[in-house]
Amino acid sequence: MRSVDLFVQSAVSHRPGNNGGNNPLVHTMEHHLLHQIDLTIKHGEWVFLVGSNGSGKSTLARLLAGLGHARVTGDIARMEDASFAPLVAQNPEAALVGMTPEEDAILLLEQLAVEAGEMPKRIDAAMRIVGLTDQMKQPIAQLSGGQKQLAAIAGCIASGADALIVDEPTAMLDPQASAAVMAALRELHRTGTTVIWVTQRLEELQEGDRVVSMKDGRIKFDGRAEQFYSRDNANVGSPCEEAGLDAPYVVHTVWELQRSGIMLDPPMPLTASSLAKAVNSYAKQPACS
Repeated sequence: MRSVDLFVQSAVSHRPGNNGGNNPLVHTMEHHLLHQIDLTIKHGEWVFLVGSNGSGKSTLARLLAGLGHARVTGDIARMEDASFAPLVAQNPEAALVGMTPEEDAILLLEQLAVEAGEMPKRIDAAMRIVGLTDQMKQPIAQLSGGQKQLAAIAGCIASGADALIVDEPTAMLDPQASAAVMAALRELHRTGTTVIWVTQRLEELQEGDRVVSMKDGRIKFDGRAEQFYSRDNANVGSPCEEAGLDAPYVVHTVWELQRSGIMLDPPMPLTASSLAKAVNSYAKQPACS
């Protein structure tokens, strides 16, 4: 998409003065939600879309999924052979309509006019990717929050979509369930599926991930996760800080080491294990005479 702006209208009512009667007056106001969005996502990419509440990240995710009827200006183009990109929200129960994960996937495939003979193969493969093979016939009401999220994702995988958009999929999950959802999506990504992951949980970012940061309806940063935390100038914060987001503990530790004159290699490890490895390598360096 190039130079895309998005507007929505809302109805506003108010009662007139004493001489205006009792009937409220209604007029519409237009709100400018997205400003000059320039974004290209290639097939097979993993993209983290991050930002604080009200930054516009979920609005952009819905636009990418083709949802909503807002007024849009600018150019939005898709590859000729690209399929639809389903959106999985943070509350999976809002999207699950079947009594079991299997039934939910069947209902989705029926809507997409998939041949009945092809459904079992697709569903079995999707359940295997998300780790719900043993629970695919279990009532959804008996599943954990993480398993419900995986069930919603499984239906999207079975649909054959070559891209998947997940809007804060771990926001309502405990760490174990969050890890299961992340592992399932990383596995799906390795098969070539494009994944757009909307989040405020920056600890989910890994080295090499592409990060698109938003603030006030504008894209403020588009680059690698390591660069997102980079403080190139002592007087200027990182793109993460400029977006109003709090970096993970590991990144704060790296910043403190840099402040003390300790430069690691690689310069910005993002996990505790990679930080420990970088610190260990630094400690083994010969002391300068």
